[in-house]
Amino acid sequence: MFKPFLNPPSSQPMETPLQETRTSAFVAEFITNSGHFLLLNALSEISLMGWWDYLTYPGHYLIIAAMLIQAAYLSRRTAHHFWGNFIGAAMYTLVDFPLEGWEFFGEPNHLVLWAFAGAIAVLQGLRFHGFPQAFRWIVPLESLVRIGMFIALYVALKLKSENLAVTWDNITNFTQLSHHQFLVEALLLIGLFVGLQTLQVMVQRRQLQETALVLQNLARWGLGTYAVDAAMNDPRQLRFQRRERTFVFMDVRGFTQWCEQTSPDEVAATLNQYYQTVEPAATSFQPLRVSLTADEVMAIYPTVEQGVGGAMAMQEAAQRVLSPLGLGAGCAVHSGTAIEGLFGGEDSRTYTAIGDVVNTAKRLESSTPAGEITISRSVFEALGGGDRLRVKSRSPIAAKGKTEPLTAWQLLGWQP
Repeated sequence: MFKPFLNPPSSQPMETPLQETRTSAFVAEFITNSGHFLLLNALSEISLMGWWDYLTYPGHYLIIAAMLIQAAYLSRRTAHHFWGNFIGAAMYTLVDFPLEGWEFFGEPNHLVLWAFAGAIAVLQGLRFHGFPQAFRWIVPLESLVRIGMFIALYVALKLKSENLAVTWDNITNFTQLSHHQFLVEALLLIGLFVGLQTLQVMVQRRQLQETALVLQNLARWGLGTYAVDAAMNDPRQLRFQRRERTFVFMDVRGFTQWCEQTSPDEVAATLNQYYQTVEPAATSFQPLRVSLTADEVMAIYPTVEQGVGGAMAMQEAAQRVLSPLGLGAGCAVHSGTAIEGLFGGEDSRTYTAIGDVVNTAKRLESSTPAGEITISRSVFEALGGGDRLRVKSRSPIAAKGKTEPLTAWQLLGWQP
């Protein structure tokens, strides 16, 4: 039932709450791919040379550095997985080849390195860039290739320990031995099983990412991005707190009468277009919360500057949608102290703010003609009055519930 919310298949990881950090992505890449040859080659060399000779040979540190650089590159979200899998082999060859010459390619380990790099590069190039939808086939093949690398290094170690040349006859003789044949077949079977298990984990992880993305979107649509991020990073921010906030209210004038004369389908389409136009304008100034109720939009901003900028952007966006219909929206901005937090019961909660400042902002908006923006005294003073604002005085507004009329101005423009 979540399909309408899902992103289309992509070769790049999705941005979800499960998104890996750079460190964990590096470790995962090193363990599952780039570090395989390094670790297995090290074990084969140590078995021949011993720990001391291995640790004191500078060439071994070259391949360690090369594979770490490859892992660092491939752990980036923008990495190209075909060319990236050649980084380790290419760097090691460029440094070591001038020292050893063509004898470099006479070493079985070096041939295995290039063969493994090429095979994995092709498979990962297809999986990430060519045919990502075929990952169900490619992932098991990658596992078989890695097992094949282990077998190849074992054969290379065997030939090297017995001072045998790397020829087809010697390799064939190796596989004809019954215990070697059993070893090769068993390892390939294990590699296939590991690949199928890896595939199952990947599929389940993708399903979890998709579900998490849906739940995150639903939560942000209901609570707002600020509340969801606060709940994930520091839930204490959702407790009731007194905060200085700026509130923007905007409401369509004559909307009820227009609805009576218009078909429900057109009303729904127009209202949705209105939301889709005004909401991005409001969010471009980083509000803490934007709520949509009938034809009313409320936005909560952390600063007066953001609130005024958001109000002007919202009014401009609303006019593009409403003017062709002969409609317009009144908008007002007011700032002050509010109590904000997570309100509600056990089954239904929302993150919002309450207080006299909210009620006053709504009263100012109700008294604003279509196509105009009203600002309160607190907003006027916070922005430096006439030095930064172009305003026109309004008659004192007798707001419901207020003992004194409200002083307000029509906002004509301002200098950010």
